[in-house]
This record gives sequence, C-alpha cells and structure tokens, in this order.
Amino acid sequence: MNHADREKTCLPLLETTPGFASVPTDALRYLAAGCHQRTAARGQVLCERGQSLDGFHVLLRGRIKLSLVSAEGDERVLDIVLPGRTFGESAAFLGHPCALHTEALMDSRLLFVDLGRVRGAIARWPEVAHLMLAMVAERAQRLISDLEACCLHSATQRVAALLLRDAQSDTDAPDRGTLELPAAKTVVASSLNLSAETFSRELHGLARRGLIQIERRRIEIPSLETLRRLGGLDSAERAIAVPPLSAMPRPSA
Repeated sequence: MNHADREKTCLPLLETTPGFASVPTDALRYLAAGCHQRTAARGQVLCERGQSLDGFHVLLRGRIKLSLVSAEGDERVLDIVLPGRTFGESAAFLGHPCALHTEALMDSRLLFVDLGRVRGAIARWPEVAHLMLAMVAERAQRLISDLEACCLHSATQRVAALLLRDAQSDTDAPDRGTLELPAAKTVVASSLNLSAETFSRELHGLARRGLIQIERRRIEIPSLETLRRLGGLDSAERAIAVPPLSAMPRPSA
C-alpha cells in the first residue's frame, strides 16, 4: 500500500482518536500516510519484552494487556489499554527495547503510527509535539497514580478507585454510574496488585453494603459520591485522576 492509499484509509481513524482532533488536518494527513492497520487475535502477543519499536499503536477496538513477566513466568499486569488509547510511544521515542509484554485480551484492531513520520510532523507542526508530550505525560501520571494506590491504599480503596475511574455517569442522574470490567477478574485484580480472590471479595463486600450492584462484568453504582466517601477517597485523591487527552489544553499560537 502506497502513502496515498494509507492516508485515505487511516486519516478517518486518526481524526476520531481522542487527542488527535487538536492536530491540524495537514499534519494528520502526513501522519496517516505513515500508518497502517493491523489486527490481533485474542491471546496474540504484539510486543515481547526487549523488542525494538519503530512506532507506537493506537487501539481502535478491543483490549490490550500491558504486563511485566518474570523469568519464572510470574506476571504483573500494569495496564489494560482501552480503545482510543496508545501504547509503545515511550520506548519508541527513547530508542529503548520495549520493557513490557503486550498481549491482546480479545480480538482487536489497531493503528500503527510510524515513528519517522511522527518526528517529521513534530518538526513542522508544534501541535503534534504538544500531543506527544501529553500522551507521555498521561502515561507517567497514570503510573504514579497506580504506584500510590499499590503502596498507600487499602484493597477496598483500590477497588473503589478503579470503579470510580471507569464509571460512566448517567446523563439523567449524574451521581449514578455504570461500567463494565475491561477484562477477566484475574487480569483486573493483577492490575491492582491484588489476588483474584481478594478482588472478588472486595467487590462482593461493596455489593453487600449497597454501594454497587454486580451482574457478571457489568457493575452499577447507585451513588458515585457515596462510594467515593465510604471508599475513603477524598477530594485530594480525586484530583490525581488523569484527564483524557481530548480535555487537555491546546497549545497557544
């Protein structure tokens, strides 16, 4: 596929990806010409630890697991990537081998963005540089928040924070929220540095207190504020939530 065909195919995908809306159309076309789509079946490994990267991925559909795997096979899930988010940009920009094991949790569709094109776009359009900085900063802030939770928060607080972070508010009742767990409970538990048993016990404990209602992976939260308060999450902790890229300020002219 030549650059013109890639631009035609990939431009609409970039235009609908959070954060990229702040980038000028000419810059998006330039980036799209260096992109290509790829698919990953459930369980397929996209990147092994130590692998070199010449670009990064945007997840269009599905779920991707980012984890550390020891020589003995023990795994610690660091993140579950949802559609609209990126991964692999830090290792690509630094020219370092990938530090994480990257695996599809379900059949997924992705957009690969070529690093050479990104560097060329940064030199020509400051909005692209701002977007890349925001993406890396978001990842760093998320890791800091996760580290704080693992080191300083109880199991109940970690579970409550996850539910509050991923819940979507009801438009007719803003204090009410719903969410669907992004992966199997064992994977979500690992991302919180909890055992699957502890994670399940904490969920059912919150349900017995009337703070949540569980139906398989779907969870309803009758009152977001009550869960936040009884989960021990005050306004200061609320402030560490990472805003979406689309909500970040645009660079001044």
